[in-house]
Amino acid sequence: MKKIGIMLVEDHNVFREGLKKLIDMEENMQVVAEADSCTTALQNVSPDVDVVLLDIGLPDGDGLDLCKRMTQTCSHIKFVALTTYDDVTFIRKAMEKGVHGFVPKYAFFDEIRSAINMVYKGGTYLYPGLQAELLLKPDSPVLTDQETSILQLIARGEDQKEVAARLYISLSTLRRRIRGICTKLGVKTLEEALAAAARRGLVR
Repeated sequence: MKKIGIMLVEDHNVFREGLKKLIDMEENMQVVAEADSCTTALQNVSPDVDVVLLDIGLPDGDGLDLCKRMTQTCSHIKFVALTTYDDVTFIRKAMEKGVHGFVPKYAFFDEIRSAINMVYKGGTYLYPGLQAELLLKPDSPVLTDQETSILQLIARGEDQKEVAARLYISLSTLRRRIRGICTKLGVKTLEEALAAAARRGLVR
């Protein structure tokens, strides 16, 4: 089984070393590179890196600008920000810069593990408090509880038959709901709906 290659970009050595030990204990991931600054991150990045756990506030530069520079070398890389920021405007800016996940530094490792797995699979991870903040913004589309549940279940990998059974609705009803979701999100396909919902923090 291929392991998810993790790069740790964090200038606090004790915190970085603790994360490395926890990550390397996981069956499906391993730390393949480390850095304590923007400069060393650019020097150490390689095609083996799948996900970068990134401290936004680095001593020699902005972690958001680093995202852009790193993806110029390795376009496949996904980014999870380890952050103390919870300002929605900042988070939206970070998402525009290419950050795919946000985890507060005080989070338990279970949340970091979930974020890594989610962004590696192409999703977006928002910690619960931030997700709620984004949902309250007026530019977020208003979905019903059932519509949100449909997107969340499909994003977790359940097929449409499983989702219909779990929600006690027929498959034809589910498909009508999906069409309605696409209309609300301004997209044409379910895949586009999932991507649009993830960008807006509606699913994780």
